[in-house]
Amino acid sequence: MGETVEKIRQEALIKVQQAETIEELRGLSVRYLGRKGALTRVLRQLQDLPVDERRAVGQLANRAKRDIVLAMDERREEVQRPLENASVLESTWPGSARGLGHLHPVTQQIRIAEDIFCSMGFEVVTGPELESPKYNFDLLNIPKDHPARDEWDTFYIEGELLLRTHTSPVQLRAMEKRKPPVRLIVPGRVFRHEATDPGHDTMFYHLEGLVIDRGVSAANLMATLKDFLRAVFQRSVEIRFRPSFFPFVEPGYEVDMQCQLCGGTGCSVCKQTGWVELLGAGTVHPTVLRNMGVDPREYSGFAFGIGMDRLMMLRHGVNDIRLLYSGDLRFLEQF
Repeated sequence: MGETVEKIRQEALIKVQQAETIEELRGLSVRYLGRKGALTRVLRQLQDLPVDERRAVGQLANRAKRDIVLAMDERREEVQRPLENASVLESTWPGSARGLGHLHPVTQQIRIAEDIFCSMGFEVVTGPELESPKYNFDLLNIPKDHPARDEWDTFYIEGELLLRTHTSPVQLRAMEKRKPPVRLIVPGRVFRHEATDPGHDTMFYHLEGLVIDRGVSAANLMATLKDFLRAVFQRSVEIRFRPSFFPFVEPGYEVDMQCQLCGGTGCSVCKQTGWVELLGAGTVHPTVLRNMGVDPREYSGFAFGIGMDRLMMLRHGVNDIRLLYSGDLRFLEQF
């Protein structure tokens, strides 16, 4: 598969250099990097490879993706560069092209996270934002009369529908078509009816992970999260695990990271504590495993959920989540 990745990379680089218009470059981006692109299909096949080969191929694929994106950016600048040293004004020449925008900072953060987890052998899956209580609550060990439902501040739609409060329902849907061992991450928007403040909003982006295999323990969970955060921040960061209750994991943990905005001294984002609650995690509850069609006597697993907005804020020193969706270009153009 490594040869396939290299062949895709070389072919894409040649096609990019031959592109003459922005439209051609957009088509190439879809052809090689889109959801059904050639390189994306390779990444989705990583779960079928042995662990050692999976890691090596994942690194090659991520390197190929970076090379292709860089080549497209350079070619785009060349295509858009205005004609220089022209001595005669030609009225038939096209006007100056307007500059293209760029990915939203949260989208950039999600793609960074996807690249890191894909290099670990995870598969990226997505699902609907409009959900049913069955997938959002019932199959996650949160029955109708359970008090934990009140904690999710759910937006209910007419009938038996709601806006998903987390991306865990996608994990359940994915397991209907998969058998262990699995490694999944699920990025996407989630919605909660809660008060807006510098650290919270009614809509934000979540990324959840699920690993199910024989002999999986909390130690594997902690090592995975530490490696992920080290890769995101490009340095070791101080984190702590606090016991907490989540109906779908047992035991469960709140994972906090030392606030990168104030260095642990206290600010409005960390509520003067010096720590920011970054994610929830734990080992998958046996009831949830059975609801996935997995025998808990044979398999175990861990799950985690990370707020992508909050992670992006900590990386870039942003102190108010409301800035991310204000539409203010003075803020967004900094990224």
